[in-house]
Amino acid sequence: MQPRPPHMENPDKYDVATEVLSSAIRVLQAAGFYESEILQLFAQVSRKRERVPVWLMPIVDEDRRPLG
Repeated sequence: MQPRPPHMENPDKYDVATEVLSSAIRVLQAAGFYESEILQLFAQVSRKRERVPVWLMPIVDEDRRPLG
């Protein structure tokens, strides 16, 4: 088995989190979400309780109509 490069032996968890979240933002933008919608989705996830699956609710505008 080939040894891992030094930077992979003990990766910085914040570097990993930054890459994962940045990638998620780019994927959501590519899917057609606006930045404000992405922030709303992240807010939903941040409010979830521990050990509960993530189920996002459709984003609604001020008139309570689903966006998209």
